[in-house]
Amino acid sequence: MRWFAALLMLAVPSALAGETPAPLTCPATLNPAGAAGQGAARQFERINIYNGKPGGEEYDLAPDDETKAGPRITQVWFLKDYRSMAIFVRCRYRGTSAVTTLDVPAKYQKCRFTFEMDSKNNITGKPEFSCN
Repeated sequence: MRWFAALLMLAVPSALAGETPAPLTCPATLNPAGAAGQGAARQFERINIYNGKPGGEEYDLAPDDETKAGPRITQVWFLKDYRSMAIFVRCRYRGTSAVTTLDVPAKYQKCRFTFEMDSKNNITGKPEFSCN
């Protein structure tokens, strides 16, 4: 019976390692350098996904799929085809040029960005972004 317990102890960490990673998301708000006072936090607006090296050779990746339902748009990137180089995301915020840059580790296979646009092509509401 002891050998079974030892085998179980070895198997559980291996099984847990294969679990789906927690989704990668952009911070909901950003406080850019130099922003002071109440209301300085900027709300998440949109993303750009790149492969390459931030600040070096960067290639902006177009979505692999896009669906529209009224003003709601969902864009999807399937990352495995772009893994010959590093993949990263720039999270962009309303009212500032400041960004947050996130590396997208190889364990993430797909990114999804859902947002709404008004008649003037402005992103409205609360966009959602995640990689899993």
